[in-house]
Amino acid sequence: MEKEYTSRGAVKLVSHLCSAVSRIAWGALFFMMLLTVADVFMRKVFNHSILGTVELTQFMLLVLIFFSLAQTELMDGHVKVDLIVSRFSPRGQALFDLITQVSCFLLSLLMTWSTVVYAERMRASGEVSQDLWLPVYPFVYVVAAGWALFGIALFIKFTLALKKAVKP
Repeated sequence: MEKEYTSRGAVKLVSHLCSAVSRIAWGALFFMMLLTVADVFMRKVFNHSILGTVELTQFMLLVLIFFSLAQTELMDGHVKVDLIVSRFSPRGQALFDLITQVSCFLLSLLMTWSTVVYAERMRASGEVSQDLWLPVYPFVYVVAAGWALFGIALFIKFTLALKKAVKP
């Protein structure tokens, strides 16, 4: 009983974390829109664009994409084509989900690790963006954090699929 309560609490915590990170992604989208509108306005009216608009948009796009992956996974919002799997029995579908979730979870662990290694290399080399000279490595760490949170969401979905697959 206590184990079930703890796992439910962990799922709730991860869900709240994914929701909070997703709100950060919404904020990035909003600021991308404002920056783009302001840049186009400045270019059309004053014939002068805002320096670094493309770079900032690229960095915010990283935040948008990788900070919304986990929430989308928890909401079952990713595209799923199940023309063949839908013909399986409920247990067969759960087994297929189990295999898919564990494979994607392991892949996300690999992506998280390799992204952290890449961010460390970028930090050590001191690489900066071309126009604004912003350090690039913090945004690579954002990508790693997004992969990690996505992996946790996949692990939660894996445990749910495991419960369905072993259900008598």
